[in-house]
Formats: sequence, C-alpha cells, structure tokens
Amino acid sequence: MRRRTGGADEGWHLKVPTKGGRDELRRPLGRATTTPPKPLRDLVAGWVRGESLVQVATVLTDRSPTQLLGAGGAVLAELTDDRVTASTPDGATVAWREWELELVDGATDLFDSADRVLATAGVGRAQQSRKVARTLGDRIPPAPRLRSPAAGKPVSRLVHARLVEQVGVLARRDVDARRGTEEGVHKMRVACRRLRALLATFRPTLDRDQTEPVREELRWLAGVLGQSRDATVIHERLRNLLADEARSQVHGPVLRRLRTTFEGRGRGEVLAALDSQRYFALRHRLDQLAADPPWTERADAPDRDLAPKVLGKELKRFRRRAEAAGAADQPEHALHEARKAAKRLRYAAEAVEPVAGKKARRLDRDAHRVTSHLGELQDTTVSRAELLAVAKAATAAGEPTFTYGRLHAREEARAGRLTTSFRVHRAVADLKARTRKARKAVRKN
Repeated sequence: MRRRTGGADEGWHLKVPTKGGRDELRRPLGRATTTPPKPLRDLVAGWVRGESLVQVATVLTDRSPTQLLGAGGAVLAELTDDRVTASTPDGATVAWREWELELVDGATDLFDSADRVLATAGVGRAQQSRKVARTLGDRIPPAPRLRSPAAGKPVSRLVHARLVEQVGVLARRDVDARRGTEEGVHKMRVACRRLRALLATFRPTLDRDQTEPVREELRWLAGVLGQSRDATVIHERLRNLLADEARSQVHGPVLRRLRTTFEGRGRGEVLAALDSQRYFALRHRLDQLAADPPWTERADAPDRDLAPKVLGKELKRFRRRAEAAGAADQPEHALHEARKAAKRLRYAAEAVEPVAGKKARRLDRDAHRVTSHLGELQDTTVSRAELLAVAKAATAAGEPTFTYGRLHAREEARAGRLTTSFRVHRAVADLKARTRKARKAVRKN
C-alpha cells in the first residue's frame, strides 16, 4: 500500500496478489497523509490482523519517460528512466537508477528486442522489481524455505509444497472475499477444504496435537463461507428454473421473493468472520505451519513408500461409502458422504501429482467427474429444502405458492435422474483402476 503524489496517478494505491500477478486498487489522496482510506484498510485486515498500519518507507522518484514509436507514429511502448532515492523511518537511505519498459500498443516480442539492446549496453535485469522491497531489503521476512518434491525424496517435501501453496491461495482470496466476489468466496472455501484434506490425509507426517485444532478452525471458516456460496449457487439455480417456466405457470412475485431471500445472504457473516480475532488467529497459525511444519518421524519416509498408502486409504474410504449408498433405500445422504470421500481422494491425487505425473492428473480428473455428478445431486437436496422454506414464507405473506411446488417437483425429478444415472460399481471400478496406476507411478519413479 502506498500514497503517491505527483504524476497522473497520484492517490492511495493498494496492490493485492492474484494468481497471475497483482491487482491494483486506488483511492483519491484526501486530507490524510498517514492514515489510508478505510476501504483500503478493510481490504488488508487479513494481512494486518489488528495491527496498526504505519509508514515503512519513503520513495522519491525522478522519472524521465520516453515513448518508443513504430511505423506511422504508433506508440509501441514507454521507457521510463527512474532515479530513485529511498529512506526508512530509522534513517537508512539507498539510491539507485532503473529503467522500465511498459508496452502500450507493441507486441510482447518487443521485450526480447529491448533485452538484447540493453544487454549490449551492459544493462542487466534488476534482481528486485519493487522499489519498496529494494528499500526495505532484509527487513522483509523471507518466504518459507521449500525443497522441491522429487521421486524417492522425503514425503515431507510433497506435503510442505502443498501446504504452502494452499495457505497462499487462502491468503490471496481473502481480499477477493472481502470485496464480495463470488469467485473469491468460492476459492477461499475450496482452499479451506484442500488444507483440511491435506492435514487429514497426511496425518502420519504431522503432529496431530498441532494440526487437528487447525482443521477444526478451517471447518468453521469453510462453513461460514459456505453459507454465502450456497446461497449464490441455489439462487442462480432457481432463477434458471423459473426462467424456463411458462408465464402462465408463474403465480405471484416469485422472482422478487427469490431475490430478497438469497441476494446477499451470508455476506454479513462472512465479513464478520474475516474481521474476527478467531480468523486472525487461524491465519497466524497457518503461517506458522507453512513456515515450520510440526513433522513426525514418518515425514522422512520416501514419498514412494507413504504416498501410495494414502491414496489407497482414500480410495477405500470412497469405496466403502459408495457401496453403502448403493445398498441404501434412500441413498441421497449416503451419496453425499461418498462425494466428500471422492473429494478427499481427488485432493490426495493433486498433492502427489509432482511425483505421479499424468497418472495422478487422470485420477484427479475422474474423481472430479464423480464429485461433480454427486454435487449436482446435493444441490437438488439443498434447493428443495430452500423451496419449502421460501414457500412457507410466501404463505405467511399471503402469496401464491403454486410455482414453488412446480420448481420443487422439477428438482425432485432431477434428483431421481441423477441418482439413477450414478453407477456405484462403475465409479468404484474406475477410481480403483486410476488409483492403482497412480500408486504404481509413484513407486516406479
């Protein structure tokens, strides 16, 4: 976060990490010079966690821009020549000069040409592109030290890489969830699930006294996020069903009632959770786990010994639950449990992919196919319960409920089709074959 004065882009800037890079949010300067605008402060609460925001550096830049023109006068890129003087509150200062090339209408191969020209002139690429990072130097805490997973190496490498990855996803999605994006809430919830699955699947490698409390807190957070996410999914589903109804079959203010029932539901609970000390404590604990996992002796075992066992264990869990569903008279609940087990197997396949390669990816793909099918079935279970609740509210308001009954019947029929079309024995056989190949790939590598 920075406060920039001078130039066309003066104002408060907040750069937040995204999967592909960074997103920049801006606010006008205003009167305050040391206190950032509240909307930006709110967005970084998951990183700050109750601490005060303070100035850490002052960066003064004397910039000389030069436009690079192509045929016909088109601006291909802008080359900026920056002379920088930076300081920290403790009086330390540093100065340097840097050039930056930013494309305007030029193609990306212009970067390669610029590299060659500058290299010939003795100008190399900067080791650090962020001015504040260069200013602060080793004051910035280092990233967790990772040793890349590799065949035959300790299984702790697989677990640690996955742990750091998903803690990072959760942290990045924090800002998106605070901004109210559906994608942010969804991806943050999925990161919670993946972390819970990782800590459960690889229990032998980690101290359970330290990881089980984290799993419980991740369950809490996923549950809060789920309220908002489920409302969004069900609202969209019911709107689509309603759009397929003939006008003559829509009685009463159905669309309006659906909107007032589902729009924004769970949003307040999500924001309250993300601003709570409970959440801050969870984030702190996740950072600690990523930086220094509490390994057990079994973490030193070669991945080819332990990874196949955890895949086999997760397959057995899915097979047991799927077969129980196949034998049940009312299988919907049992199929939901089978779906959760298939997710655990899928997440385990994702974790071992660095050493199992395409065999793990194929297991992931087939497990995802199972979870998607059973997820649609679970959506009908939730939507039918919601329709009953909405119809009850409509009755109390003196509104017709005929249309809700029609939608409920359609969802019931859909549930029947999804249940009938799910072949338990085929699903078990397919995932068993994929798991066997993935386990073999790990042992072979």
